[in-house]
Amino acid sequence: MESVIIKPDAYYKMLVHVLRFGNKARDRRQFKEVMGILIGRLEGEPDKKGIRDVIIEDAVPISHGGAIEVAFAPEDYVTFSMVDASYAEKNWFSCGWYHSHPGLNIFFSSTDIRNQLGWQTPNPSAIGIVFDHTYLEKPGDLGFRTYRLDNPAKGQMSGYHELKTTVEPPDNIEYYIKLIEIINCIHSKEPPILEINEMPDLFSDISFPSESQILAKKPQLNSMMILSSLKTGLTKFIELSVAPLVKILNSWSEGIISNTVESNLQMRKDVISIKNNLSEGISTLQKDFKFSIKEKLNELDMYIDDKFEEFDSYQEFFKDLFNNIKTELDEQFKLLFEQKIDNNFDILLRQFSEQIEILTKTNEQGLKSSESLNQQNSILESLSQNVNSIGDLTTDKLDKSIIDLSGNFTKNANKIIGNFINLNKETKTFLSNLKAAIILLESSKTPLRNKLDTQEAEIKTLQKTITELKKDNQELLNEIEKLQKKEE
Repeated sequence: MESVIIKPDAYYKMLVHVLRFGNKARDRRQFKEVMGILIGRLEGEPDKKGIRDVIIEDAVPISHGGAIEVAFAPEDYVTFSMVDASYAEKNWFSCGWYHSHPGLNIFFSSTDIRNQLGWQTPNPSAIGIVFDHTYLEKPGDLGFRTYRLDNPAKGQMSGYHELKTTVEPPDNIEYYIKLIEIINCIHSKEPPILEINEMPDLFSDISFPSESQILAKKPQLNSMMILSSLKTGLTKFIELSVAPLVKILNSWSEGIISNTVESNLQMRKDVISIKNNLSEGISTLQKDFKFSIKEKLNELDMYIDDKFEEFDSYQEFFKDLFNNIKTELDEQFKLLFEQKIDNNFDILLRQFSEQIEILTKTNEQGLKSSESLNQQNSILESLSQNVNSIGDLTTDKLDKSIIDLSGNFTKNANKIIGNFINLNKETKTFLSNLKAAIILLESSKTPLRNKLDTQEAEIKTLQKTITELKKDNQELLNEIEKLQKKEE
């Protein structure tokens, strides 16, 4: 079964809009129909006609018309699309419309059927609500009925039927406080709600008399009654003189009344013309002011977009700059480290080569000493043979030869020992130089690490600064959105 559920806030807004232009405190001649959009969603499975249950979440007042009917204006369709866009985030959309028949009973007129076709043709579930504030005087009556066309394909020939509608009760006391505020606004003649396309009309409550009210009845003097009252005691002369006098008075009165009526009609036309001119002028000023505000907001949006583009370009510039600095530092650290290693390695290699040469020379000297010893041994052996063969050599000559040989041997042996001692000293010097080079390398690591840490800290600081700039720009965007919402 087709059903409609209306949320409390939606019913409250519709009621405020309807009672603003139709209530007991307002002259019946000033009653005006109102029109608005129903915002909500669909639930349940569609029936054979594709119709689903309708949940009305909100109502948006759009405009008001005359005392008999309200029709859609071209700008209203632009407003409908804007309203749908504003509720897109909530997945709500326009599900129909509402309007009022103040003091005219609740029904669908031919104009209402034409308007309902515009809603129900694209959306078979769309509904139309009709209000009459006089129904609120009936106990338990909420002042409205909900309708839907029987067959939109028939166009203006389609009938319509009433839908079962439920208004959800409010869940807090603030809702009833709002109803009291409605009553206070009605008695104080303050608008409790503004329509989305409303341009305040300063002269809307001024009423003008109709032409029939301005026209006065033609006065007639009854000559017979005058003559009858004067018959007694009046002569025939008086009787003959009264008739022309009455005729003159009647023509004179007719001229005065005619001039008065013409003046009143001209005055009415002038007052209406002044009222229309003032209304048009004020409406033009309001539209110009509204468009100028929108133009300024658009310029502000463009200015902000340009600034964001500049910030983005600066961000890319700083990013490239940081990458270049990092690359350059890495190359410099690499070159510095390689130079240190190469220099120390060259020194160590040179010292090592020198020690190798010393060892080589020492070894050669040792070999030469060994050859010398071998030669001495051969000489001793030859001498020994000579001693054995020559028996006539004296003991003194033999001792002298032994002493000389022993001295040469001792000198050569001492020289070899000195070479080994020098080799030992040079080896210790080489080891100490190697340790010093290692210590120098270790000490160079700490400054390099400190420089790297310093560069990383500076990069983090710059990144933090960029983040803060983004936050500041986000606050500026939020302020612009607030201004746009206030303007709407």
